[in-house]
Amino acid sequence: MVGDGPPAEERAARLLDAGATPERVSAAAYTPATVAGVFAVFCSDAALAPQVSRDARAARALFYATDLPDLSDFALPAIARRGPITLAVSTDGEAPALARRLRQELERLLAAAPPELDDLVAEMIRLRAALPSGQDRTDRLRALAERLTLDGKLSVSPTGRR
Repeated sequence: MVGDGPPAEERAARLLDAGATPERVSAAAYTPATVAGVFAVFCSDAALAPQVSRDARAARALFYATDLPDLSDFALPAIARRGPITLAVSTDGEAPALARRLRQELERLLAAAPPELDDLVAEMIRLRAALPSGQDRTDRLRALAERLTLDGKLSVSPTGRR
């Protein structure tokens, strides 16, 4: 992870959460040798990204630059999480600012959701563990999922949507 500040910190944290072991390198400490022998290089410094991109490609490493899809070898979704709920938004790298904005709204909705959302998820997990696979389990899980509504905010009804 090449770069400084909140974007680099956020990306490194997400990589750690995914099980990776990112090495952080500040923009000032970056040299082409930094990317030797690595699988993927992430860069959050727009001014340095063209050079890091060239160096990564020369080292046969995948490259991703925050908000620079034309320099990147792949796109990453913007992710919002609450417990076991993970929501991902992708514009296939075409509009990263839009994906980020949508993620912010999803994070807001998840954060403002009532505790009943957590109760609903817990009940679904319990039901999946308690019942064998089959139509009955599927129907009951779908009925529980129908309790979730989204009308400007997330809410959970006691008996299902109307």
